[in-house]
Amino acid sequence: MIELQSLHWREPLWLGLAAVPLLFGAWRRRRRARLLRYADAALLPWAVASSAMKQESPLRTLAQVLAWLLLALAAAGPRLPLDVHDGQPVSRHLLTMMVVLDISASMRATDTVPDRFGRARLELLDWLTHLQGERVGLIVYAGEAGVLLPPTDDPALLRRAIDQANPNLIEAQGTNLAGALDLARTQLLAAPGQAKAILLVTDAEAGSFDAAAETAVAALRKAYVPVFVLGMGSEAGAPVPLPDGGFAERDGAQLLSRMDASPYRELARATEGRFAVVSDGDTDWLTLHDQGIASLPGDPVVPEHATAWHELYAWCLAPALALLMAVSLPRRVGVLIALVVCGTSAMPTRVLADEAAAWQAWQQRHYAHAQTLYAQVGGYTGRMGAGAAAWRQADYAAAARHFDAALLLADNDRQRADALYDLGNALYARKRWQAAFEAFETVLRMRPGDARARANLQQAWQQLRRQRAEVPMHSDLGGRRGFLAEGRIQLDGQPANLPDEPESGPAGVQLDRNPAASGTRRGEAPAARQAPTVDPRLALSGLAKLERLDDRPAAMLKNLLKQDARHDDTERPPW
Repeated sequence: MIELQSLHWREPLWLGLAAVPLLFGAWRRRRRARLLRYADAALLPWAVASSAMKQESPLRTLAQVLAWLLLALAAAGPRLPLDVHDGQPVSRHLLTMMVVLDISASMRATDTVPDRFGRARLELLDWLTHLQGERVGLIVYAGEAGVLLPPTDDPALLRRAIDQANPNLIEAQGTNLAGALDLARTQLLAAPGQAKAILLVTDAEAGSFDAAAETAVAALRKAYVPVFVLGMGSEAGAPVPLPDGGFAERDGAQLLSRMDASPYRELARATEGRFAVVSDGDTDWLTLHDQGIASLPGDPVVPEHATAWHELYAWCLAPALALLMAVSLPRRVGVLIALVVCGTSAMPTRVLADEAAAWQAWQQRHYAHAQTLYAQVGGYTGRMGAGAAAWRQADYAAAARHFDAALLLADNDRQRADALYDLGNALYARKRWQAAFEAFETVLRMRPGDARARANLQQAWQQLRRQRAEVPMHSDLGGRRGFLAEGRIQLDGQPANLPDEPESGPAGVQLDRNPAASGTRRGEAPAARQAPTVDPRLALSGLAKLERLDDRPAAMLKNLLKQDARHDDTERPPW
């Protein structure tokens, strides 16, 4: 039932077919009334044929009305939006969530392996595999709270934010649960859509749920935001290790951090969420996600944002045809044909009407209309057609996006090679020589005899050589115009690494790329290479520049989290 809330109709106007039985019934009623007025009641059997006066069975009439209704539903094209992950279509669930992660000092306790915080990160990474298109953000809190990642539907960004979460990001000690919940509510209210939820990952330490937290829970309940709680601690508890060594103490005695689940369980119940304690199996996420988060009604999916569709018209068409044959054909023939139709309707079907219309628009050179129609078809064929239509309009950016999606939707190596070849052409047209070279090189690995890919590979390599010669390197840092990505420096318009010259020999021939070794005769020792000389002044300059390039995200994240800090005068224990 939750999936049907995202039901989309391809041609909703065809639902008007459902009115045909009503019009036909009104016409028959009027015709019958006119026949009854034709003569006196005593003379009707002599003046009107008996077939015209006969009334149909109510069951037959009901079957005809139901058949027309099902035909109208099938013609309207019911379908469900899907996403494509790892080449497989999955259901799409539009829901905005904020993960509130406890990084207080008590999360370093080791009553769970390796510790509470380390186990929390592992559990969140495992949860990412259950997502179905939800937009998820991350908030970390201790004595203060801060947004580490706004809501996003990119699992890679969320995975990176979880890896960057660290107890050292927030200097204020304690457990400010109220500030974290208020910040999560603010982020959710600012996000688009109506479907919202919070996932609270905490050790549920005794004494951390105070009066301010109760006020924050009341605000969440008023905003209809459910809270799902994953408890990371245990009732037995464990000592809290200190950063400088030793364990936290109170009045000279070692302090044990124990989980008090009752207020957090009440928090989940009050907001219509769920509570679960971390476990070694899948029980925790079965309770929180499969039976909780995944069952929440999501926002409707905009048709333009769907990457694939699950067509449902066959489930309406097959019973409609069976009903029509049951009331129109002899019983034996109708039952036999109904069985055949029901068997074939369960087979995979393809949308041919839109493909035919898109191909007709292509032949008429209406490429913009063809691109729209092919995009509606979806799947590998639709993406390839939309990319080709965008190419004809010189919209190379859109063509690259469609070919990239077709590459993910390909079913075999031949389709992948075709999509990659067209993607390389689109990248070449956008003057992205390096990416185009790599695309054509991959196509040649898949199809060594592809002459077109080999010719395009040569062209991309020539453009790379020309670009390298025309854009000199003035600074090894790139200065104001450069950019740093994953540890590599690259100037605007300049490839990071010029690839080797493509092989001109036949496919499969291995060429020797070591000229020194190939020029040495058998029995001769290789010539000694000249040792490189380094200017000490340049070495000091290079070391200084490398120090500037050192990526230190921790300091930057700490300063960003301070912007979201909620200061109050409540005195809290440092753990």
